Amino acid sequence: MQASATSYASLTARGLVPNRWDIIVFPLVFGLLLLLAKGAHETLAPLSSLKEPIVSLDPVNLPEYALRTTLRMLAAMAASLIFTLVYGTVAAKSRRAELVLVPLLDILQSVPVLGYISFTVVFFMSLFPGRVAGAEAAAIFAIFTSQAWNMTFSFYQSLRTVPRDLTEATHSFRFSPWQRFWRLEVPFAMPGLVWNMMMSMSGGWFFVVASEAITVGDKTMTLPGIGAYLAEATAKKNLAAVGWVLLAMTVVIILYDQLIFRPLVAWANKFRFEQTGAQTAPGSWFLDLLQRSRLLQTVTTPGEPVIAGAHAKALRSVAGRACDGSPLALCDP
Repeated sequence: MQASATSYASLTARGLVPNRWDIIVFPLVFGLLLLLAKGAHETLAPLSSLKEPIVSLDPVNLPEYALRTTLRMLAAMAASLIFTLVYGTVAAKSRRAELVLVPLLDILQSVPVLGYISFTVVFFMSLFPGRVAGAEAAAIFAIFTSQAWNMTFSFYQSLRTVPRDLTEATHSFRFSPWQRFWRLEVPFAMPGLVWNMMMSMSGGWFFVVASEAITVGDKTMTLPGIGAYLAEATAKKNLAAVGWVLLAMTVVIILYDQLIFRPLVAWANKFRFEQTGAQTAPGSWFLDLLQRSRLLQTVTTPGEPVIAGAHAKALRSVAGRACDGSPLALCDP
């Protein structure tokens, strides 16, 4: 019995025993990963699978269309984030590059989304010949052009305004440029970048309809999604279908706000650098749920429980040796 209790305590210290929050977190996380895998698998289908009718106005199909559109927008957001970190850093760090990249970024954001689609579709279709992935990549790129510029300007401006005393502190600690980037500059820019990600995600909805109808020559390929559903409902003047799609968009926006952006805002708030009075910190029930999950913490930081357990064992060992030679009852029995 004592051995079992010791084994259980050891597993608990290592974070291998689930708690009550894991019962909620893991089905939710697993379900989200399953939806992502399903959407990604559909992009590998042959191009011939896009047959008429591509979009049905039956509201039963709206959850699948909402999933496809949301995955495109999130993929575009991920690409925009990578572009932002690279482009904004080069523009902020190099004076010569800044003279070229910042005006170029101004020009790029002034080009209409349809202008990008007209000359990039053939390129993406040639990358994935005969596959839906080509049309999906073209749609993602179209949404990318509605998100990236705003985020890049925000990140570039943040890098230009990092306080000098913080930069000098990193020199005192002998940080490498790579360490300075990830430990100072990116955290400093994170609060503003997260808010601009939210704005960019919202702006992407304006171009969903255009991005889900890909035209190559005299052929138009329609990708299943909320934008295509809305275009079809508008063309057929089906007001009931328009109402259903607006409801679906509202639900999707609420879901990714609560599951993605609200946790990001709450997490990024700890990096906020302010010299004014403290404000009420934003909260997120989903972030709190993730942080209370024992198994999720073990998966995301696999070394910490082991290190903490070894550290505690070493402290007990040192304390035990100290108690062996101590007089009277200076140590607890």
